[in-house]
Amino acid sequence: MESEGLTKDAAGVLARLGFTEYEAKTYVALLQHSPATGYQISKEAGIPRSMVYEALGRLANRGAIMSLPSGDTTRYAPQPVNALLDSLRHRYEDALDSAHETLIRIGESTPRDQVWNIEGRDAVLAHARETIRRTQHELLVSIDDRTLVEILSTLREAHDRGVRVRALLSGEAEIDFGDAIRHPQAESSLQQLGGSLVIVSDGGECLIGGDSAGETCVWTGNRHVVFIAQQYIWQEVFSQRVFSRLGKEINTLFSAEERREILGES
Repeated sequence: MESEGLTKDAAGVLARLGFTEYEAKTYVALLQHSPATGYQISKEAGIPRSMVYEALGRLANRGAIMSLPSGDTTRYAPQPVNALLDSLRHRYEDALDSAHETLIRIGESTPRDQVWNIEGRDAVLAHARETIRRTQHELLVSIDDRTLVEILSTLREAHDRGVRVRALLSGEAEIDFGDAIRHPQAESSLQQLGGSLVIVSDGGECLIGGDSAGETCVWTGNRHVVFIAQQYIWQEVFSQRVFSRLGKEINTLFSAEERREILGES
């Protein structure tokens, strides 16, 4: 049963790399039993014989299998996994480079003054990384631990190329670069910052997420929205610095009601 589950998982992985169902099943069958004839593969993988030879032909064109003709019979073996994945990696990298060179010539046509919705965590993270890569001078970031882990290397690259990074952290993770301020856990919980994401790039565009750890965000270059996002992070950073320097003395500066509203005291 465990072997069946592993085989199904392997076929699913290959499907995500562009293999058809029969191609994936054929390659996985060869990993388990090779060398093998088309007839043997058909039995092992549960694929109609007519479809097996079609799948084998496509896999051969991909460079995913090897063949050994012997008289009237041809036996097949899989290309070693590392060799196959290395070939696919280079092929996809070349395709991505070509796509970038072609598509970038068309230019950016998204109206920056509009507020655009971005749905799905992968899309949000991709847009966040691209926003960070475009930044030339200053990044303001308010972020939780889960999202920080996903974009940490991109933030570090921005810092290393000279971008000033100011980060407001609402979790427990640490960063060893830039200007980082930790938002107290009690306040983060009170203000529901646990799953928030705000990125302001060069004071010209911003990415703002809701309370679901970046599952849904809005992106805009609207100067009014960018100003609000910018002010939010600046004021939070300033406030935390004030609180950290005043320490317990801050309790004497506010009334009980103000402490409940500002500091989240019960």
